Amino acid sequence: MAKVIICIPTCHRPQGLLRTLLSIAALETRHQLEVLVADNDATRMEGMAAVERLAAHGYRWPIEALLVTERGIPLVRNALAAAALARPGVTHVAMLDDDEAASPGWIDAMMDAAGRWDADVVGGAVLREMDSHVAPWAARHPLLQAKRRGRSGPVALVDSTANVLIAAPALRAMGDRPFDERMALTGGSDKQLFTRMAREGFRFAWAEEALVTELIPASRVTARWLLMRGYRLGMTDMIVERFHKGRLRALAGEAPRILAGFLVGTLGAVATFDRGKRLVRLGKLYRAAGKIAGLAGIHYEEYRKVHGA
Repeated sequence: MAKVIICIPTCHRPQGLLRTLLSIAALETRHQLEVLVADNDATRMEGMAAVERLAAHGYRWPIEALLVTERGIPLVRNALAAAALARPGVTHVAMLDDDEAASPGWIDAMMDAAGRWDADVVGGAVLREMDSHVAPWAARHPLLQAKRRGRSGPVALVDSTANVLIAAPALRAMGDRPFDERMALTGGSDKQLFTRMAREGFRFAWAEEALVTELIPASRVTARWLLMRGYRLGMTDMIVERFHKGRLRALAGEAPRILAGFLVGTLGAVATFDRGKRLVRLGKLYRAAGKIAGLAGIHYEEYRKVHGA
């Protein structure tokens, strides 16, 4: 039986956090669990209040809330990692976002994959649920589709903490502050960490059955948000590449994809009357532009604004 500390960063999403915590309370598991929530809102502290209410009414698992006053996703993740690794007997640290709900078999599916493939890091599938009607042109967009790989097994890399399990010794080996705090509001500090771990020889696996469901608010189903998300992904991917390879090697490796993105995003976008296809092709242009921004050291802080409730 493992001891898993489930960590949830939160900011301005008390309803989403409550949904996440209630799903964790319903887990069907043979393992020992504890829950840690880190609230990144020093003013309203709605996450702290939500945890206190649940604890007062007899929440199923031991639960604690931390307050992280300085804004930034990696700062919150680092606080969670430190608190989780300080727990006696911890074997694994799991992470979920505060807009996700876990399926009943989530944690056991993650643990089974870790054991079967001797993995230090396990990622799981993320389904999408829209909180309002989505126009057909947007429903087909790749960024709104489920994040699945089709089967479980060893993989080269897991790139997100949106649904992840990390062996405690592996996370401890990455230092006191494993998530790069220079990426405070840009996103990408999770991919940065896992890229470091891969380069140091840690093993990764995927658990297709370890399902969580992300709630997508209407504010994220707009052409502007989808395009700027592509821009941000390109930027943070290049920041990670630049960190590990240097500016010139990163540019040499990505130059063909950047050029292809500009060609598809310009010529391809004007060659179709289908709004959905045009947006996807324009997204390739935005992603290429984001890569150039990442090479140049320009930071777009997508997470300065919180979506959802």
